[in-house]
Amino acid sequence: MNIEKIDVVKLCKNVLARLSAMDYEKNGGKSSEQLIFPRKIQSKGTNHIDRISEQELRLLFIEEFKKTYSKLFYSIETPTFYKFNIGKSYETIKIDKDGRSASLDMCVFERTSDVYNRILNIEFKHKNSGIKNIGKDILKLMQEEQDGAFIHLLENTDSGTLYSVFNKLFKSFFDFQANWNNENKSIQLLILSLKEKTLIHLNINKIDLINLKEIFFVEKGCGNINQLNGNIWKTETIIPASASF
Repeated sequence: MNIEKIDVVKLCKNVLARLSAMDYEKNGGKSSEQLIFPRKIQSKGTNHIDRISEQELRLLFIEEFKKTYSKLFYSIETPTFYKFNIGKSYETIKIDKDGRSASLDMCVFERTSDVYNRILNIEFKHKNSGIKNIGKDILKLMQEEQDGAFIHLLENTDSGTLYSVFNKLFKSFFDFQANWNNENKSIQLLILSLKEKTLIHLNINKIDLINLKEIFFVEKGCGNINQLNGNIWKTETIIPASASF
């Protein structure tokens, strides 16, 4: 089994539909979704704001995965096979045989007889993360031998935010391209926008590394998530789960 047989896009569409239907502790509501977004105090001040994080994304993804793929298995915070030196900045991230294992947010396994085989590594991200946080996740997915999926949740996605994310993805894939391990694998990129109720997705294979500037709109604007320039990325829109009853 490989990434094409695990329909990550469908799982993410279901997750985004549920995320879009969730209530917020701050404002209340009557959603049928048990999970809610909590509130937090702003770091500078006393105002309470909504807390949206990758934790909600990962929890709902696992729930959808368990419903859909009951014959597969999974682990969370899974140690990588390879050793890394993450360090304190993007510039210090590297493969290091004297380093230590990093962690994958989620790993999917297929069981043959009594042997568990890794078949898909998944990393979750939220908001417009810094280059170090994105870079280390991309390097892990590139270095490990199995197929990968990078799932990035944004609260809203104007052209500036999306362009910033694309630039960080471009830099990560470009800088670490020599670490692509296993020519037969692919890495699936999915960007979910909570406000726009839209996700975009793209599969990257090793051969695609020569087209990174085109894939990530380095030399031209990308537009917003609903009006991407070109047709490299595929777009999916969803209906919030509560609206489908």
